[in-house]
Amino acid sequence: MTMTSDASPSAVSASTPTEFLQTRRMQLVDLHYGQSLDLLRLGLESRVARHILDAPLDTLRQVVGMIQHTQRTVLERPGLGIWYATDTRGQFIGIFSLMPSTEIGEIEIGTRLLPRAWGRGYALEGGAALCTHAFERLGLPRLIGLCTPDNRSVPPLLQRLGFEPDGRTEQFGRPALRFALPAVAYRGIRRRKAEVAVD
Repeated sequence: MTMTSDASPSAVSASTPTEFLQTRRMQLVDLHYGQSLDLLRLGLESRVARHILDAPLDTLRQVVGMIQHTQRTVLERPGLGIWYATDTRGQFIGIFSLMPSTEIGEIEIGTRLLPRAWGRGYALEGGAALCTHAFERLGLPRLIGLCTPDNRSVPPLLQRLGFEPDGRTEQFGRPALRFALPAVAYRGIRRRKAEVAVD
């Protein structure tokens, strides 16, 4: 999700979001400029930022650039995007994404959640909904997932969705663990199991 923009913070304006997906406990809607301050709050959260592989979202200009980049992607690749997630009370909890990877031809699944939403199963719930969307609605042949080598929460999460370790790579010059899930292997959320070694 690295992008830049010539837009100034004064370009931020509100619009009505369009619902993308509804899960049992979350609503995912399209990004719009009226969400910018929430997205900036997420970007400035140090406990989230330390695990991000791409450029941080720590200025309003960068947030606006991400929204513009996402809107272009949605036009070019309908069904892909980054979505603003709220809980059953309508409170912002983070973002979920299906976006073209830096690896040509690959689509990467991702999420960033505010710390208050950690450990409550939202990432797994949203991840499963996006996998179903990617494979059943979009007909994608597979998805990949990336995380920093020191991230201990993402590998078990991806494995519960059926992703398997697929070596190591780099994203924007940073080392990353790579996971892959072919469409034919997706069976929904799996029961917990011992963590698979990724070395």
